[in-house]
Amino acid sequence: MSRREIDHILTGKVVTLDESGRIAEAVAVQGERIVAVGERRELLALRGSATRVTETGGTIIPGFNDAHAHMDTEGLRDCFPALGHVRSIADVLARIAELARATPRGEWIVTMPVGDAPFYFGGPIVLRERRMPTRAELDSVAPDHPVCILPPSGYWSLVPCYTALNSLALKLNGLDRHSTSPVEGVDLERDAAGDLTGVIVEHNYPDSAQIALLPAVPRFSPKDRRDGILRSVRAYHAVGTTSVYEGHGCAPEVISAYRDLWQANELTMRMHLVVSPTWATCDEAELMMRDWLPHARGTGIGDATLRIGGIFVGYGGEPTAARAARINPADLGWSCYVKHANEPAEFEKLCMLAAAHDLRIHTIAVDKLYELLPIFERVHAAHDISRRRWVVEHMSHASASDLARLRALGIGVTLIPDYHLWKVGTRFFPLSESDRELVSPTAQLDALGVPVACGTDNSPLNPLAAMRAMRTRRERTTGTVLGAAACTSPDLALRAMTQNGAWFSFEEHVKGRIAPGYLADLAVLSGCPLTTPGEELETLSCLATMVGGRFVHGNV
Repeated sequence: MSRREIDHILTGKVVTLDESGRIAEAVAVQGERIVAVGERRELLALRGSATRVTETGGTIIPGFNDAHAHMDTEGLRDCFPALGHVRSIADVLARIAELARATPRGEWIVTMPVGDAPFYFGGPIVLRERRMPTRAELDSVAPDHPVCILPPSGYWSLVPCYTALNSLALKLNGLDRHSTSPVEGVDLERDAAGDLTGVIVEHNYPDSAQIALLPAVPRFSPKDRRDGILRSVRAYHAVGTTSVYEGHGCAPEVISAYRDLWQANELTMRMHLVVSPTWATCDEAELMMRDWLPHARGTGIGDATLRIGGIFVGYGGEPTAARAARINPADLGWSCYVKHANEPAEFEKLCMLAAAHDLRIHTIAVDKLYELLPIFERVHAAHDISRRRWVVEHMSHASASDLARLRALGIGVTLIPDYHLWKVGTRFFPLSESDRELVSPTAQLDALGVPVACGTDNSPLNPLAAMRAMRTRRERTTGTVLGAAACTSPDLALRAMTQNGAWFSFEEHVKGRIAPGYLADLAVLSGCPLTTPGEELETLSCLATMVGGRFVHGNV
């Protein structure tokens, strides 16, 4: 190898994740690719006069590949002012009054939720009064501004979620004592006289109250989405993430925002976007699959930075929320996807249509794998899907026998271990110890040879939190370990958050290893994730992140 061929040499503890599992001392990069991996002395002997040498002092790993990220949501949270560390109604009102003084009369005041970021767990239970402020209380500090305290999404917080509006906000949205919610699971709170208090309570995980009831509340503009994605990319790079797989689907507005950034050469995160379609009926779906989605067939279309392929089709869901969302599919709220609700027969018909048009399906399973498998097996009998890489997303719990059936279908699985084990692990306390082992079953799927990768679900965005959950399986409120025998090895936890995600975007031959010919997508951590105890993984920091041979975070 000629010295002038090497642009960059990084030294440190190099976790290659190659077939031998070796630990190296240095990595050589030329252009976007890794060209050599080995001992520090050997690689430094290859440097030329223009070669940059970076002594990282840390552990170099393949960049994290977040297999279920909802990345764009992170940056959107900066569009609205935070209430801060409020602990009483008076604190909330003081913050609203402050915003009213800085906002021209008549303009909207829209804030982030009550509660503590990033999760906003419990919402108003953090307040001394353990309730949201009423419209009358909000009126007292902002009578000339419409006010809306937004709810979080139930996915990055927990339900119920709370919205609070003042009288002017209610009026602008056409809400009065005669109003009712068109969506099941959304309640308009009333006082003893039957009048609206201004508080709306959402029991659905996808946020639907704003879409169904609050058309006048300001929405995210295309610029908001583009700017939010750029903020999100920086935040995800800062924790070592170099690739994202959006298997829950992206609506046209979100795909458009990513496309704009890609065309402007501003997108540094490697993205694989799955299409979240806007059809309302199976007939519309057939037409769209035939005429409008050829670009999403097979492995999709795009390049190493932005690729679009596959479709998301929901199984189950709340029908009234889906009907409200279809009135204006561009009204997404916090979500990046179009909300749908499909009964089993309708879902199967859509899967059959997708298979006939070579469109691979992604769907959320949660604990319904046993219902999905017979459908997938009938589709497979009609249209062999074993090599098409269909994906079951966000699976929480399934039987061992059902997990084994996935391999014959060639279906991959994404898991959200921090969500199901740490955040909502109490749901699984009634299970036996052996059944607890099948909650977020990374180790079992890996042993079966079923492709499995893990994601953060943006709750939180740090992949080390997902790895901590995989390795410790501890629930957050009690410390209970959910199925100790299913704790993953350090190696599997790292592979599930790096290497394994490449399968889902058909990139396993260029991503997820530190080896010659692979993309130079690297993260430099302050310590080694293989030797750091599981409980301490989140004490590690990301010193630098490299995508395609270029630093996008830090510079060690």
